[in-house]
Amino acid sequence: MNLVVRGASPWGQPIILHAAWSLLWLCLAGAAAFVVVHALWVRRRAGAPAGPVPPELAGAFPGAVARHSFVARVFHWLMAACVLTLLATAFSPRFGLAFDWVGPHVLAGAVLVAAIAFHIAHAITCQDVGAIWPVPADWPQLRAVLFPPRDGAAMPRAGKYPLGNKLFHLGAVVVGLTLAATGTAMLWRVRTPFVTRDPYRFFGDGGWGVVYALHGLAAMALAGLVVIHIYFAIRPEKRPITRSMLVGTMDRDFYLGHHDPARWGGEGPAPKESAKEAGSA
Repeated sequence: MNLVVRGASPWGQPIILHAAWSLLWLCLAGAAAFVVVHALWVRRRAGAPAGPVPPELAGAFPGAVARHSFVARVFHWLMAACVLTLLATAFSPRFGLAFDWVGPHVLAGAVLVAAIAFHIAHAITCQDVGAIWPVPADWPQLRAVLFPPRDGAAMPRAGKYPLGNKLFHLGAVVVGLTLAATGTAMLWRVRTPFVTRDPYRFFGDGGWGVVYALHGLAAMALAGLVVIHIYFAIRPEKRPITRSMLVGTMDRDFYLGHHDPARWGGEGPAPKESAKEAGSA
């Protein structure tokens, strides 16, 4: 199986031209297989989704626990609109739908790059950056996936983000930054209002072939990630998390049942000290 399509430069030198577009079907098939396996695993797992919550702990939190700020939600939905536009404009011509896709593709890409830059700055200055990265404290969640608890034992609670959420974000970071870097460089290959066209500004034919290949491979991987993301967004047990991306909060019962107050006390005002102590117990 070839990851890239090879050809020859105008001088007859062998070079990489671009990614092998047939890999798109492999990415989508892989995502579909993951969805099926996960759905079967959820049906068969023996552990309860959440453990009992001490009444004194429940009484210490508001009915709606803040999870996503307004800025974070705007970024998420703006990014979603850009990603769907980029995928549609990139792959529709591959399926025979002919239209002038370059303009919308470049515009959506420019907005996405600007949004990513803002998100990085906002996360560093206004958010708990470490909350989204895998840490040793997530090990109980991974162990529960590999060896589901028996006899109705509760699944371990997460911090702000479950381990699966963190791993998805990690993959999205790698794919997104690859697309952003290669896409920004490719602006010099087309006529746009952003820069003066200079097709050989950074690379020769061989180097640009590698850039095109990385951009294409990352785009196909992103298509698979989008399928997985939508699947989790609509799963019944994940809908409170999806809803929090719309309204910014999640119900107290869901929060206490799925999140460890000792690791994440909700956004905004900190919970009462008694709640922290009860959550740590």
